[in-house]
Amino acid sequence: MVHSIRSLSANIADLLLDVVFLVDRCGVIVDVSAGCERMLGYRPTELIGQCVVDFVAPDDRDATLAEGARVLAGQDRIGFENRYVHKDGHWVDIMWSARWIADQGVRLGVARDISLRKRAERRQAATYAISEAAYQASNLAGLCAEIHAILDRLVGAPGMVVVTDPTPQQGFKVIYQCDHDARSRPPSRACLARWRATASDPDTLAPDAVRHVAGGRLNTWLMVDLKGPAGAIGALLLRDRAGTGYSPADRGLLHFVAAQVGLALERKRLHDDLMRSACNDELTGLPNRRLFFDRIRTAVARARRCQSRLGLLYVDVDDFKQVNDRHGHAAGDALLREVAARLVECARESDTVARLGGDEFVLLLEDLQAPEDAERCADKIRAALAQPVPTACAPLHIGVSIGCALFPDHADQVETLLMHADARMYAKKRAQKCGAGGAEPLRDPT
Repeated sequence: MVHSIRSLSANIADLLLDVVFLVDRCGVIVDVSAGCERMLGYRPTELIGQCVVDFVAPDDRDATLAEGARVLAGQDRIGFENRYVHKDGHWVDIMWSARWIADQGVRLGVARDISLRKRAERRQAATYAISEAAYQASNLAGLCAEIHAILDRLVGAPGMVVVTDPTPQQGFKVIYQCDHDARSRPPSRACLARWRATASDPDTLAPDAVRHVAGGRLNTWLMVDLKGPAGAIGALLLRDRAGTGYSPADRGLLHFVAAQVGLALERKRLHDDLMRSACNDELTGLPNRRLFFDRIRTAVARARRCQSRLGLLYVDVDDFKQVNDRHGHAAGDALLREVAARLVECARESDTVARLGGDEFVLLLEDLQAPEDAERCADKIRAALAQPVPTACAPLHIGVSIGCALFPDHADQVETLLMHADARMYAKKRAQKCGAGGAEPLRDPT
């Protein structure tokens, strides 16, 4: 019985670009052509006598055993794909054609390295998947989580951190941080800072900067710059599953994916900025008129359905024009930002504080237990704004006029509710100007 490739056609087998395996019924390698060293890094003598499945990537072993059983049953198999572990630790994608040779009691398998093709397919799949994730994700954290799952499937990356580039004010800002290995810890901000200062290799963290021992093992991290249209916007840090580092081929793929990640993050950030600009007041950061009207319509519909009460407070700064006339628009802007901040402090987390324009603000108070709750909130606002407002020129003392409307007590439609609150506010303002009480007009000590 012949069990040797070399005794039959050694020269032919060793010259083939593909690798020829002979495997017995028990899955033990009987012989293998010399090309195995080129493909897997092992010399033939290192493989002969070993169980072939021991060199298969763990995730592919069940499918490989099932395929081997089909060959043993007499089925010729062409085109089966799996991954083998190279001697240096990286994965090699292989396509097989195999046949059972009954009279010799061996499986004849011809293995072709298709890693380049599979890597190209993975690049394409990663691009599509990341683009889809960028389209569907509602926030940056969700987008990074989806990207993490994609990279973990691609190259094995249980640990991932995404940081923005450092600024003098904030340093590094971590926008995503996760490691599926509970024993491992991602690099700290201090480690990141030391890497920027000491790392000589732009693709890896300096060893002294990331000594995070997990289960007695030193975890290594790969850092890849994330770039947007205007240049670097941050960094992507990845920890490989085996702790041996990524192969040059995987690094090339990760650099490609990082470019897609950077563009996706930049697009997502730009989209969020545009949405924020469309819905929030640029000066104070509060919801603007557009967002407020969307929220009040939703709140009224909810209150009508749940038969609950909501309140609306119209807040107007008295004599605000004097601030701009006396101290300039910079002082006026500072005053409006301070008023906005104090109004937010007076509101609950479930309430909405918005700036309608100029010196007019509004508070939407949902789910009030009693009509008096809205008036108590108005008193709280008057007390908060009674404190002097510091500006670059001088501390300013301000007064406010507040009009209150309740749903459904005063109106059951959005427009009439707003009109009622606005009318009450102007009535308070007129009464104050006529000396009928209320807050003092705006003044400063000078």
